[in-house]
Amino acid sequence: MTPALPTALLSDLMAAGYFPQTAASSIERSLRRARVTAHLVRPETTFDGAEVRRHLTVLVLTSTHLLITHLDDDPADELNPSQVVATTERVRLTRISGTGLSQVFDTDGQRVRGTEAEITLGIAWSGTHRVDVDRAVCDDPECRADHGYSGTVAPADVALRVSALADGPSAVQAAIDFHGALLDAIDAADA
Repeated sequence: MTPALPTALLSDLMAAGYFPQTAASSIERSLRRARVTAHLVRPETTFDGAEVRRHLTVLVLTSTHLLITHLDDDPADELNPSQVVATTERVRLTRISGTGLSQVFDTDGQRVRGTEAEITLGIAWSGTHRVDVDRAVCDDPECRADHGYSGTVAPADVALRVSALADGPSAVQAAIDFHGALLDAIDAADA
């Protein structure tokens, strides 16, 4: 593996089990010798009918940047029966326009127990937007005119969901800790 990455990050990549050497290489290439101050490794498996797809998202924080590395199975074809695609985006901390932490707490019907059952960590920097477009219509049911299209543009930078039930309480705490480190780094970069 890559010796420049911290042992804890390398260990988390190995535990995720999804092309750890590829992930480490992609991260190191984008680090440009910067020191890692915090990280979060999130493996995910999705099911599309009979097809199983694996994904890995790794957030790496330095004193000046957030690196977002995503590994994804590439659809196989005759020439390439098995491939993985690794993409890393390097975002300057001063470009981050917002973060969000949605917390879900288990209750006994009366009060919150105090520990998160799941969280969703969102980070926005206006790097990517999703556009949803639909045919525009009017209120007249007899109208046959073409009213064009209408749509919405929504930021789609990164959102990671972590569940204590699926991932374990330590994974939820790791995501909360990463969010805290990210907020501290953004505040320091803005100072």
